[in-house]
Amino acid sequence: MWSCFKLPNNGRNRTENESRTRLEKKDPEQEQFRFLKGRTEEESLMLENGGRISEELISSFGGKSTLFRTFSKQELQIATNNYPQDGVLHSDLTYKLYKGTLENREISVKRFTEVDAERYIHWYINEFAVASQMNHHKHVLKLLGCCLETQVPTLVYEFAENGDLSDHIYEKLELPSKHHSPLTWDNRLRIATEVADAITYLHTGTSKPIIHREIKPRNIFLGKNFAAKLFEFGLSISIPLGETHVESEVVGSIGFIDPEAVSTGRFTEKSDVYSFGGVLLEILTGRRVRHIFEEVFEGVPGSYQAEQLMNLKDSKYTVMDHENDLERYLKRNILKEKNREQLMACAELALKCVKVNPEERPTMMEVAYELRRIKALAEHTK
Repeated sequence: MWSCFKLPNNGRNRTENESRTRLEKKDPEQEQFRFLKGRTEEESLMLENGGRISEELISSFGGKSTLFRTFSKQELQIATNNYPQDGVLHSDLTYKLYKGTLENREISVKRFTEVDAERYIHWYINEFAVASQMNHHKHVLKLLGCCLETQVPTLVYEFAENGDLSDHIYEKLELPSKHHSPLTWDNRLRIATEVADAITYLHTGTSKPIIHREIKPRNIFLGKNFAAKLFEFGLSISIPLGETHVESEVVGSIGFIDPEAVSTGRFTEKSDVYSFGGVLLEILTGRRVRHIFEEVFEGVPGSYQAEQLMNLKDSKYTVMDHENDLERYLKRNILKEKNREQLMACAELALKCVKVNPEERPTMMEVAYELRRIKALAEHTK
């Protein structure tokens, strides 16, 4: 289907006459399996992974994809200096993101663990498919290509020189090991607006809305001039045509998971709105959203714990019971910045986004519009 899946020659080609003579000597059974003989493990993986990607692109996006490059396993080993531990930029349970240099260009190489690969490989194939659809959006970390010669495809992205958002927004109390200067309020507001635009495109830019399901500061990278770059589409899922939601296993990060999705297993565009609201809370306070909720629920029997959030449908105490407490907390702990009007407008928007009832949350398009309106508040007062 794609020229990038063509196998390397490796000296196996023969002249037309030699090929015809060889085939004439084979019986039908040998002919059936002749293409399987003589392949290296890397070549077999190339075909298998390439087929999986093709199938995912066809089933999810009608086969549409942006152009991308394929890299050899050896190329990426050389580019990353053989994946040293001190080259890790970012890591999660199932992958490590390494810094590399290829053809005088800095790159990020997402190398997946091959432990229990069959269990998670769909996530990685899904990430490639979704990222390829989002590639032309300037606030998405650009997918450059992949290596199909590994058991789980290795993905290659552009390099984000300023790390991720979580490196720059937390107070020292929250992240004492980080020494980055905190972002100014103007930059925080701009980044929030850029991320909202990217999520809006995810929801509206393809024939079927795509739900990210893992929006959090660690998945928002910062490129040149701290431009926002949304990342990590492995858990993304599309809503079928004609449907308003999609049912799936509950996945996500504590503090950012939509309570409605936890209790019903149903994901909608409003699930991402809730997650984005968590990001706004962290941007506004410099505190982790999980710690914010723990403080809000302090002293309440069965107070906010990770175990309860993941089993929210059985918990007596929910975020809904304490939305007023959250509002009071936010007003007390908001950043001490000059533009109070902008801060309070953003706080109000964040509270709308984390409403437990999805119907009370705005859409991401409305969120993006409101953030641009809030940004304009400062311009009118200059």
